[in-house]
Amino acid sequence: MRRYRLDPAGHLHTAAGDRGSVFVLSAAELSRCPGISHRRALAAALENIRYCRAAAYRDCVQGTIRLPTGGAPLRFCFCLNDTALYLIPGPDSAPPLSPSLPAAAPATPAGVLLALLEQHMGADALVLQTLEKRLNSLEEALAAGHIRGFESTVMAERRTLAALHGAYAQLVLLGDELQADAPRLLNRAERAAWQRATTRAARLRDEAETLREYILQLWQVYQSRIELQQNQVVTMLTVVTTLFLPLSLIVGWYGMNFDGMLAPSVPWGYPTVGAVCAVLVVGGLLFFRHRGML
Repeated sequence: MRRYRLDPAGHLHTAAGDRGSVFVLSAAELSRCPGISHRRALAAALENIRYCRAAAYRDCVQGTIRLPTGGAPLRFCFCLNDTALYLIPGPDSAPPLSPSLPAAAPATPAGVLLALLEQHMGADALVLQTLEKRLNSLEEALAAGHIRGFESTVMAERRTLAALHGAYAQLVLLGDELQADAPRLLNRAERAAWQRATTRAARLRDEAETLREYILQLWQVYQSRIELQQNQVVTMLTVVTTLFLPLSLIVGWYGMNFDGMLAPSVPWGYPTVGAVCAVLVVGGLLFFRHRGML
């Protein structure tokens, strides 16, 4: 178990002995930690951390955090009471705690949890900006007609945005639950800080929703281009078929070899039939060009 103490400026320092107000422990240490109540419920939640949530008890608030950050995913359980914060990272999760905290976070255990979330929200804001630039590049490539690999790229970006949008929506609910269900654990400054963080998460959620709509518009433009290409192919096949259909009729007709047919035995017969075929082809080309199909 790693123990940390907070100084008045809100910085974390390693604590010795039994001192400290912030604790990072493993899943094996959870069952042996006397400072955590309702350990069975917390252990059950640790096995499957799928979203952000909080549950208020008489003496503490427990919950789970799952954030699909730009780097390694952040997944951990937390237990917050009036004197301490316990963090239990999930399997294969990034370290949940950073020694540096934002200056706006109160120097309390609840402020540590808030600062931890704000750090990752700041990283996700950069992820959204980078994603918006990639979508702008996709739009420019689509306008230029470069659509090779567009479908797989858009699918990957949609999955990223769906995960971020869901995480922000859950953070908004988490902030509302902490402010509504645990007023005795949060002082006025902490409630104000959580309100600011909830508002920030709501803005990020709205920005992610805007980018999702942007991707949908790009997908519709892509589908329109695909349909346009298919229509061009069908139009070309129609033109070719129409041009050569009279020629096929003439070939089939003269291939019957009946006696008394027009001009098969005269010297000028073959050139005449060739000239008729050429006139039909040229006339068809002029007709389709006049109709805008060529």
